[in-house]
Amino acid sequence: MDWSKLTDRERLIAEQAVETLRALDRAADDAPHGQGLACMEACVHEKGFDLLRGLMASTAGARPEAQKKGFASDRVPAGRTRSSKRASRVAS
Repeated sequence: MDWSKLTDRERLIAEQAVETLRALDRAADDAPHGQGLACMEACVHEKGFDLLRGLMASTAGARPEAQKKGFASDRVPAGRTRSSKRASRVAS
């Protein structure tokens, strides 16, 4: 990868990824004995999800067609699930 050819958006994301990696390294180094994975997982929840949200926001912001009407907190319709009562009657 030619780092000199990155766009400003790509450079920002790369910088955020490095900061997330550094936070993960600090969490691993500072973790009490026997709790390294738990501390790293907590760091991923705190920093990693922020990075992913930033990636999604950057990608959506760069594409006007990705902006949908409605609020992000709107309910998303899903397929109907079969009730367990019906499934147990069919299995009988």
